Amino acid sequence: MASPALPAAERRPRAGGLTAPGRPLASLRHRDFRVLLASTMALQVGSWVQTIGQGWLVVHDLGGSATNLAVVALLRGAFLVLVSPFGGVIAGRQERRRLLMLYTAVSAVIAVLLAALVSTGRIELWMVYVLAALAGIVEALAGPIRSLLVFDSVGPDEMTNAVALNALGGNAMRVIGPAIGGALIGLIGTEGTFEVQAGCLVVSLVLTARLRRFEPELAEAKENAFVSVARGIAYVVRDRRMALIVGMAVLPSVLVYPYVSFLPLFAKDVLHEGAEAYGFLAGAVGLGSLAGGAIVAATSNRQRLGPPMMWSCLLYCLSVASFTFMRELWLAVGALVVAGVFHSIYAAFNASLMQMKAAPEFRSRVVALQTMTWGMTPFAGLLMGAMIDRWGAPHTVFWWMMAAAALTLALTLGSRELRRV
Repeated sequence: MASPALPAAERRPRAGGLTAPGRPLASLRHRDFRVLLASTMALQVGSWVQTIGQGWLVVHDLGGSATNLAVVALLRGAFLVLVSPFGGVIAGRQERRRLLMLYTAVSAVIAVLLAALVSTGRIELWMVYVLAALAGIVEALAGPIRSLLVFDSVGPDEMTNAVALNALGGNAMRVIGPAIGGALIGLIGTEGTFEVQAGCLVVSLVLTARLRRFEPELAEAKENAFVSVARGIAYVVRDRRMALIVGMAVLPSVLVYPYVSFLPLFAKDVLHEGAEAYGFLAGAVGLGSLAGGAIVAATSNRQRLGPPMMWSCLLYCLSVASFTFMRELWLAVGALVVAGVFHSIYAAFNASLMQMKAAPEFRSRVVALQTMTWGMTPFAGLLMGAMIDRWGAPHTVFWWMMAAAALTLALTLGSRELRRV
């Protein structure tokens, strides 16, 4: 599918400054990207506030275990895996702004319902499960659209810069969101986190409405959705380079990311701290990611993205492994800040390669596979949670990080295709 032509006003660069082509803020000269970035940042801060609230609700208010945390994440992830491929197909056939507004409104309703249940004392664990599943469906449909709109807003030449700035904004909210969430729990209770999330989603909805229309690609509008999904997966399988790029998205999703779901246990049982400490831990990776995003934005005109993607992923794994040895809060926060730097670099380059190296006619379906990989995390998290219940969080997470580091190193040294992209 061909990328839509940008309007003349969007194509015309300014004479100089940080937003000139090739400069660190080049993508910000595109109006639609600026609006999309603001919308995403509002969504992200609400999402992180909600993550803190939901984790504390399960572990503290409802007396849940690591396995219960894993089940909540699993239900959300299951629908990311099952629905995301179809979300990519829909995103390639329907007007994207209108769809994104609809999905954001549904997310706000879910947040309001959760806040009402908590504030009235009627919340039960099974209700958290149901609402997590609904949220997973909506995220599976909306995720590919947001990723595609980044490309639509700036075009291929500044894709890496736009991804870096998008990640930079999201990670700034990752620092702010958990801190707000932890403070809200202490001040007004868990329900406050869900109320703030709903407000952030309304702001995101209003901003999304300001985007221009992005007309769908209609080349395959009459093709059966299941056939379209199957063709997208077959393309990735037969194209070795794309298979490796997608594989590098899967590896951390399965072996590294699950640890985030268990940060409440590290705060409570390993560091012997409360909700505010949990907020600091959750925000630490985001703080480091700000530095990592700045590095990517400043170096986004590099020709080869594969090598820095691979090495930063390896260092990310090792940094999280070092976190498991920390028994003082600020040392643990420091280790996760370092992890955030390398995570941001890895994630930005991987997301860029996903869209830049995909054949145009398969781009929306490849992006949907990226969203699908996010849903794999909770499946692995269920196993990690069971192992934590038996052997403890530090030992379990450490050995998972070592396995991820070993596989990343093997791919780094053994894959010529990844070193060349």
